[in-house]
Amino acid sequence: MKVEIVTIGNELLNGDLADTNTARLATFLRARGIAVAAAQTVPDVEGAIVGALRLAGERAQLVLVSGGMGPTEDDLTMEAAALVAGRPLVEDAGTLARLRARFEARGYPFTPNNARQARAPEGAAVLENPVGTAPCVRLEAGGATYFFFPGVPHELARLADDYLGPWLAERAGARPYRSVKLKTFGKTESQVATMLEALPRDPRLHVAYRAHFPEIQVSFHATEPDAAAADALLAAARDGAREALGDIVFTEDPAVELAEAVGQALVRAGRTLAAAESCTGGLVGKLCTDVAGSSAWYLEGAITYSNAAKSRQLGVPEALIAAHGAVSEEVARAMAEGMRERSGADYALAITGIAGPSGGTPDKPVGTIHFALAGPEGTSHVHRRLPFDRERNRVVSAWFALDMVRRRLLG
Repeated sequence: MKVEIVTIGNELLNGDLADTNTARLATFLRARGIAVAAAQTVPDVEGAIVGALRLAGERAQLVLVSGGMGPTEDDLTMEAAALVAGRPLVEDAGTLARLRARFEARGYPFTPNNARQARAPEGAAVLENPVGTAPCVRLEAGGATYFFFPGVPHELARLADDYLGPWLAERAGARPYRSVKLKTFGKTESQVATMLEALPRDPRLHVAYRAHFPEIQVSFHATEPDAAAADALLAAARDGAREALGDIVFTEDPAVELAEAVGQALVRAGRTLAAAESCTGGLVGKLCTDVAGSSAWYLEGAITYSNAAKSRQLGVPEALIAAHGAVSEEVARAMAEGMRERSGADYALAITGIAGPSGGTPDKPVGTIHFALAGPEGTSHVHRRLPFDRERNRVVSAWFALDMVRRRLLG
């Protein structure tokens, strides 16, 4: 089954709003073994909508449309659908009654333009929206089936579950979808792809790379009539990729971020963590405490932005800072060791650097970052020169520091 998605709205084309509905519908379909063949985004212009619907209906058997289902004069999707179908717009009595009751129950006046949401092309199925006002409309026209959804994301998601899912389940052609994802940190997208070049390629598998800053994701997809066969293909691909990529893979769980993977490793080892941060300004602590249950392994953090704070909170000798500068291996090590001693954590991270855009010198240019990790095995140090802007330098620094912990625990 060929499927095309059409999203409608000026706000999607002028930059006011990101289109998340295409991704939401594509994910919904992918879980049912169906790929999206094409997608269009058009403005709130009747002619543009008509053209997009006709083109989609010529190219696909199923067309999923979102947006333009509201009560105002710029909501023109139903008018366009009627033109494509060659049928008049008619008012659905059941939808109109539900709209009136909904407004009355909330104490809102029912104005004439609200009745626009009860209109659909003659012969279309008008399906109740239990979480909003605009219904879902299913229309057969020109050999294609159209589903029209409101543009509100949570309403679209509910209506897809209620109506599109059962409709698809009744039709043959959907095959089980299986995938595995490896999330990596520490290499660029091109480097990761190069590391996997030597792996054998099975034509029944598709590999995809995604740069999701600051991580690189590698996904293997298999759509096979036999789920067990698909799982076997994916297991072989996953094992080969893990061996080729080594310790840059931090998880196979799409929902797990690096900080959570570090926390899981700390819990398995029965260890705890603290962090002393300068240029990252508490970002390591935020990443850790964003993880539910992180109090089991993340004890505390200190944002020691000034030299005085490094001395006062972490015990870094003023003479050490004077001799080497705050951005130095010596100070990073002292910060980590001071944090470990004061917090009682098994491991303590320290980050000190120049995130930019100013503050650099010929000896210590912008992007110079020093990392230290103090633990039972001793204190390690790494120096990096990062090439990004201020915010990205800070994000990569926080991730790099956490990855030091993960790698230490790996041994």
